[in-house]
Amino acid sequence: MATGRSSFTQHVLFFALFLNIILVLAAPVSATGATQPSSADSDLICHTSDVADCYPRVFRATDEFQTVHDDQELPPGLHVRLNVWTGLREAKINVPDEENPALEGLPVDQAVVLVEPEQPEVPLIPKGAPAYEAVGKIKEPEHEASSFHEALKMVKSSAIKSEADLDDALEGLEDISHDIYYGLKITEDPSVLKALFCLMADEEASTTEGAVPRDQQAASILSSALQNNPSALKEVTKTWSTLMSHQCAKDGKPLAQSFHSSLIAPDSVAPKHVASKAKAKIGAINGLIKDDDIRAEFMKEGGMQRLLQVLLPEGKEWVGAQRKVGQLVLDNFLDEDMGATLGQWPTEPKLDDAQCEGAEGLAQEGCWDYHVAKIMKANKSNKGHWSRDVHDRLAKLRKNAPKHKEL
Repeated sequence: MATGRSSFTQHVLFFALFLNIILVLAAPVSATGATQPSSADSDLICHTSDVADCYPRVFRATDEFQTVHDDQELPPGLHVRLNVWTGLREAKINVPDEENPALEGLPVDQAVVLVEPEQPEVPLIPKGAPAYEAVGKIKEPEHEASSFHEALKMVKSSAIKSEADLDDALEGLEDISHDIYYGLKITEDPSVLKALFCLMADEEASTTEGAVPRDQQAASILSSALQNNPSALKEVTKTWSTLMSHQCAKDGKPLAQSFHSSLIAPDSVAPKHVASKAKAKIGAINGLIKDDDIRAEFMKEGGMQRLLQVLLPEGKEWVGAQRKVGQLVLDNFLDEDMGATLGQWPTEPKLDDAQCEGAEGLAQEGCWDYHVAKIMKANKSNKGHWSRDVHDRLAKLRKNAPKHKEL
């Protein structure tokens, strides 16, 4: 009997212990302070099983800024800001006319704080330091053309092997002169420059059959060498006065007497060749008059009147040369975006159409407007034709010119 009573007691105790375990597991956990959402907090957003990570679907604002979760709904009328340090949105109850003490004394424009940037310190230039060069050093090619220096010797030498060799040398230089390195090398040699300018000014230079006329070839070489090559132009300006006083071997006259008058070839030359020569020479002049002193001299010697003569002939062979004239005028006198300084040209007032129709007005500077308008009318279907831009800019320049000062 004692044994049976003891066994029954053990079963009762075991059952009581089992009930206690069930009750403990079923009780809410309060040690961490977290509770199951009540019916009042049923509209929550929970991304984990931990109730402590849940937050209301509708943001509950207080008087202090709190982080706004991306998937929370914001009631209207709150003060919302972006925390620049965390990149998170924050919001609180909006208080009208509330001032932020941290912004006191700072200029504010449309809620944007304007902070004056610190001016960088300008480094002191040591005394005797070399002048700053805007143009960087021109890199030499890895393998210099072997025939280049032979061509230079041929051009500046008075004792050439044959006429054909000279023409071949000129053709080789024209092919390579557009390269910024070789363009600079061509202009660095005063003897080469003198030879090229003498050839360019020689309207009747002899040429072997089938070759490009030498005055045209020389002009093309100079044009390519100077194009977008400030260093090459600088080399030419160094020796400009010496160049213009140089006497060419053929006629013994200084270059200054023939250079500016050689733009248009004699009437005896075929029109196609005249136009091709003019186009090449205009390209060279456009590169040269990027220099202020050379440009002033060109205008003083009647260069603009001679350019106007290129606009007079009619025929498709003149289209390229006339476009070059338009480009020159825009680049140097009418278009500030291309580096032109307005007000340097024209220097004479506009003439009436009647004055420009006759022979006397063919080359007068005041007739530029008339002849450009004539070309524009002939190309009225082409809205992008150069003549339209020149016409409009020239008209605007004349209109804005001071009334007390004649152009």
